[in-house]
Amino acid sequence: MTEPLPPATAFAAAAAAANAIHIRPLVAADAVAYKALRDEALRTAPDAFTSDYAASVGRPAKEYAVRFGPLESGVFFLGAFNAAGQLLGCVGCEREQRTKQRHCATVVGMMVAPTAQRRGIGQQLVAACVQAARNVPGLTQLVLTVTASNTHVVRLYEQAGFSAWGLLPRAVVVDNVAYDKLHMLLVLTPDPFPACRSK
Repeated sequence: MTEPLPPATAFAAAAAAANAIHIRPLVAADAVAYKALRDEALRTAPDAFTSDYAASVGRPAKEYAVRFGPLESGVFFLGAFNAAGQLLGCVGCEREQRTKQRHCATVVGMMVAPTAQRRGIGQQLVAACVQAARNVPGLTQLVLTVTASNTHVVRLYEQAGFSAWGLLPRAVVVDNVAYDKLHMLLVLTPDPFPACRSK
């Protein structure tokens, strides 16, 4: 017969289970929860997003469902859920639809609820997004932009393998304060195409 866990160990195990994060693709049924998370992120961290809270808060939740495609399409969102099924964070991948840029996708909408930050959820989401992108046929690189002064998030992307390649000064202006955007790149498939030769 299995010995019961000591009280302290049992409590720790229960706490770990309660804090466990499950990451899965978002589907249409998640649109309301996604909108609530997104609206809160736009409201509390306006410098982190190009979209504006005032222009987005009235948008119907169902309109976001078009972003929740199958993983293999390269157009998808991943959500991080707790044991109770609450959406705590998300990140999106949007593959270019133009023929000449189909090998590229942009990482978008990375956000974690204020009450769930500093718990490694963002890191887990980005890692899962990169892994899913690697499995998309023909997708060879990911790009993103991040507010340059948000050093914590910049480091998160660097740890996931992204590197900076440019800076756009004064990319967004919030309440008369300008913020620079750092452009970052992650090559999923080394040397997938012949190098461009200057003529």
